[in-house]
Parts: sequence; C-alpha cells; structure tokens
Amino acid sequence: GKLALYVAAGGIAPHRVMPVVLDVGTNNEALRQDIDYVGVPAPRLEGREYFDMVDEFMEAVFERWPRVVVQFEDFETSKAIPLLAKYRSRYRCFNDDIQGTGCVTLAGVIAAARQAGKPLTDMSFLCAGAGSAGLGVCAQIVDGMVEDGMTREEAMKRFVICTSQGAIGKPDGTYGDPNHKRGLNADRAPWQNNAISDGMPMEEVVRTFEPTCLLGLAAQPAGLFTEEMVRHMAKVHKAPIVMPMSNPTSKAECTPTQAYEWSDGRAIVATGSPFEKVTLADGSIRIPSQCNNMYVFPGLGLAASVAGIAEITDGMLFAAAVACVDAMTPEEVSEGRTFPEISRIRQVSHAVACAVIEKAFAEGVGTRLKREEVPTRDVLEMVLRRKMYYPTYCPLVDPSQVSITRHR
Repeated sequence: GKLALYVAAGGIAPHRVMPVVLDVGTNNEALRQDIDYVGVPAPRLEGREYFDMVDEFMEAVFERWPRVVVQFEDFETSKAIPLLAKYRSRYRCFNDDIQGTGCVTLAGVIAAARQAGKPLTDMSFLCAGAGSAGLGVCAQIVDGMVEDGMTREEAMKRFVICTSQGAIGKPDGTYGDPNHKRGLNADRAPWQNNAISDGMPMEEVVRTFEPTCLLGLAAQPAGLFTEEMVRHMAKVHKAPIVMPMSNPTSKAECTPTQAYEWSDGRAIVATGSPFEKVTLADGSIRIPSQCNNMYVFPGLGLAASVAGIAEITDGMLFAAAVACVDAMTPEEVSEGRTFPEISRIRQVSHAVACAVIEKAFAEGVGTRLKREEVPTRDVLEMVLRRKMYYPTYCPLVDPSQVSITRHR
C-alpha cells in the first residue's frame, strides 16, 4: 500500500520501489507447527539477535544500492525508537510511524493554529497515547516549536501525555502510590510533566492544564474524548483544536460531529480516519480533513531519492509540514479543512519535495544535486517535475513523420 502511494502520490516510478519484510520468527506455536506456514518456524528473535539482524540488512541494502531510501513501517515502539536513533544519521532512512505521523500531525497543528489565530509557540497539548505514534507526534511538534524559537525544555512543558492509567506526571501520591511511576520508562521519562500529578485522569487534566489541542493516538475503544473535555476547552479557548487520530473509526477518540456540537461549531478538527462533511446547526458546512501520512512521506521520499539527501533531519520534517500547510487554498481553509483536498496530492508532494531539498541545502546536508544545478525555486520545481513518474505512454515515433494510409 505505501509503495502504491509513493508511485501515485509522490511520482516515483513503480520499478524503483520494493517491499521488504524482515522475518524474525514467531512465538505462535500453532503457526510454527503448520506445514503451510511460509515464515521462519522459530521463536521470535529478541534483544541483541534482533538488532544484529536489522544491522545486517541495513549494511547489505546500502552496499547493494547506496542511494536507496529505507522507510521503516510497523516496528513496535521498543524497537522503532532505538533503531531510528541508531540509523538516522548513518543511513538515508526514516520511520513513517514516528516521523511521518509526527510530521503530518505537526502540519495539521500548524494549519489549525493559523485558523485559530495562534502562533505554534502559544499552543499546549494533551496527548492520549504513549506508543511510538504518540511519542513521535509529540517529539515532532516539539521540534517545530524549537524551530519557531522556543527552547526544547520550555516546549516539552507544553505537553501532558496520558496512558490508560492517567497522566505521566509528578508522583506525589494524589492518584495512587507515589513510588509507582505510572507508565514511566526510558522513552516516556522525558515527557513527565511535574505540573500535573501522576495518574491524573484526562478530564481532570483538561480542567487543570487547559490545553489548546487534544491529540488522540491511544488506539483504545471509541469515546476517549468526552463531552465534558471538549466543552471545557471551548469555554476557555475561542477555537479548540481536536484531533482524534486513532484508526479505525471504531477507535476514534470522538467524531467530528461530536467535536463540533460540543464546541458550538467552533472546534477545528482533523481525524485519523476519513469522515463525511458535517452540517452545523446554523446550516454551515465543515469538512474535517483526514490527517494522513500520505501528505508528507511521498514528498519526503521523492526529495531524498532525487536529490540523494544524506540524512532526513528534523528541520526537513518541519519544512515538509509547513509546505503541506502552505499548499492549502483559501477555499479549503474556509471549508474547515486542515489539509489540501486529496485530489491535489501530487501537487502537495511536489511542494513538500521542493521544501525538503531547499532545507537540505540550507542545513548543508550533502545531496547529489550541486547548488549551481538548482539556483532558484523555479529551476528546482522544474527538475522535480521532470523526475516525477507519470502513468502515460510516451510516443515511440514522431507523429509528424508518420503517414496515415486508409485501408478499405
């Protein structure tokens, strides 16, 4: 599916993409005993053996294809984060679940903040979910706030992350044993917000912390964002931002209709699943955008492939998010969208790729394109258009040189 989007949305030729599945075994005994099982019939690799195997793959694939771009997909959090930290400065790679989801959510947040009349640095967030997607999204937004001039320490104080056991906060004993750091591990520890009591329920976090934006990445049963939460946000914010991102629809933290109704039509909504347009009480129509990674990763891949960017940096991800927002038309904004219409996805991917390559030059990250080859934005846009794949037949002969003879 992702490779089809690289082709259709990013304009990368189909013969230049390849799916790879790393088989590290299975702990399902029934599968291992099944004669029709085509996977490795051995217990799943763990620990050092697992990471050594991924090392071997990365070394081999970049030795065979030095200009390749590797996208990691569906790696569990405990593996995804250390693998990304290890490889991102060594190889041309990125993790779509962490960086792609984070980048596209950052784009949605920037678009929503513009519509709410707030700079990104004035925003605050409650994130439901502390998996790789949730932490990746929060990290990406922090990077965006740093790009806008905040210190990383100050930016991280604008976040409260909640697990199924409540907020990750100060273990003061208000909501249980103070010696039990709820949900805290090496990945989550930096997100501990000491202004909030550890284990505080989400509804209480909304009343206490009063975030401008709700981020839903918990993948729990639907309804995690309650009417009380959204109504309180609408009471203290002119345009509360509600982003129920969990897929599928049965796990959405709330529906767009609920968010609009509970905020008297003032909420700015982006979702993880596709939803129909909503007619408000006054007869006006809102079209909630689907916050889908396809708005950014095809353009990232196109830029890295065409320009041979040595490393996909945080600055490039921020540039991709801003380019996605800048691609919106006034008509799309007036409809309540936070992303461009999907029919313009190739145009968006082209804009994202241009922005990423420009950022690569600004950061001094090595590329195959020499600076003199792309002296202006116009030339860069032309180069990328010529490199993009279009599913059309090319003429094999010059039509003007062919004489047509009619046969009876």
